[in-house]
Amino acid sequence: MKKTHNKKLFVVLVMIIVVSTITIASITNVAHASFSVESWQYYRDISLPTSGSSSFVKFELPSDISRWGNNFADIRIENQDDTEIPYMITQNALVRGGETSARILDQTTSSKIANSNTTFFIADTYSPGKITTGLVLDTVNANFRCQVSVYSSSQLISINDSAWNIVTNKGFIFRFTDQATGYTSGKTNVDFSPNTSRYFKVIINCGEDSPVTVNSVNVYSDRSVDIPTYSQSLPTIVSNDVTKHTTDVVVDLGSSGHITNAITLYPVDTNYSRRVIVESTDNASDTSSWIYVGQSSISSISTSLFSGVSNRVTYPDQKKRYIRISIVNDDNRPLSVSENVLVEGPIYSAIFEIRPSEQYRLYYGNPSATQPTYDISSISSYIETNHLPQASIREEKENPSYITSKGPVVPFTEANKGLLNAVLLIVVIILGAGIGWYVYRYTKKA
Repeated sequence: MKKTHNKKLFVVLVMIIVVSTITIASITNVAHASFSVESWQYYRDISLPTSGSSSFVKFELPSDISRWGNNFADIRIENQDDTEIPYMITQNALVRGGETSARILDQTTSSKIANSNTTFFIADTYSPGKITTGLVLDTVNANFRCQVSVYSSSQLISINDSAWNIVTNKGFIFRFTDQATGYTSGKTNVDFSPNTSRYFKVIINCGEDSPVTVNSVNVYSDRSVDIPTYSQSLPTIVSNDVTKHTTDVVVDLGSSGHITNAITLYPVDTNYSRRVIVESTDNASDTSSWIYVGQSSISSISTSLFSGVSNRVTYPDQKKRYIRISIVNDDNRPLSVSENVLVEGPIYSAIFEIRPSEQYRLYYGNPSATQPTYDISSISSYIETNHLPQASIREEKENPSYITSKGPVVPFTEANKGLLNAVLLIVVIILGAGIGWYVYRYTKKA
């Protein structure tokens, strides 16, 4: 009878351990809450196109809407029934036409044209009647700044024939290569008005610089690349750092989240060519917080042989509040730079499916939000994103249901380590005592 009682007691102890383990596991299992409108600080009403039928629509996102989350992670769309609506983000790049190779004929270099080093050749596009709107020149030279003139002809004629028709004499190509770092940047395309000729004569005037050698030429026809961007003129703080030999131009975007990727400077000087370094931060007062973004070059040349300006600095997309462009002066006199610059950045759009009689709102402003996953991303290739009806969003409003975040949620296991350790210790003691008592009684009977 006693042996049966001991077995029952042992079974009870084992059950206590199992239940305790399950309880602890359930405590450590942190549930992920579904979308709750109380967690989003701002919203904007969405105005739909006049058509009320079910379809996909697109609207542009404000330039600063990403300041609370990475890659628009905190964006949510809801209808009037508080139902979350799937969406996808697009940059709306539209490319029409494309590049094709042209054949180079009679490439020659000379120093006798306008007392400058000049390269000239004929490009055969193979396609009479096809619209051409520009040339892309592939060169081997590491550093050059050249003006380009383009002429056209429907028939192949001598390169010196006066029958060539002027297309443009305002082309400008350049390349800058930093010998120390190997960094290179430049522009090797020449755009012009649509032209249907088969042959183009190209004259590349490099002034006193060495003439360029063109390896290949591509032509593009009726090409249009539409990547919507915004631009904004902003004041700057300009200072000279005598230690680093730089002129520093600091741009304050007002808040974090404004995506930028280009800034145009306006130096008042001429005849310069200098490397620039781009950095960004969210705290300009902390000198150690600046992060290297990239480098580029600016130049302005005005001589009897050449004239060209390139002061637009491009860099990878940034969401930091402050952008600093440091002009490397080396041993030159610091440039005098205007205190206003032109800031540019991409415009992103959101696409979602609407249904008749439904109203929609865009919610954002939740730094703790995670990136949602929707089916619409898997079917994006079947949506004609470039020709969707356009919706629009209204002014920003405070969400009246918003509850101020109390900071990041600390898991129960992290906040109550002492309690959990005590529970585990008690469980182990009970288990050990029970097993010990059972073994003692069993061996004593034996």
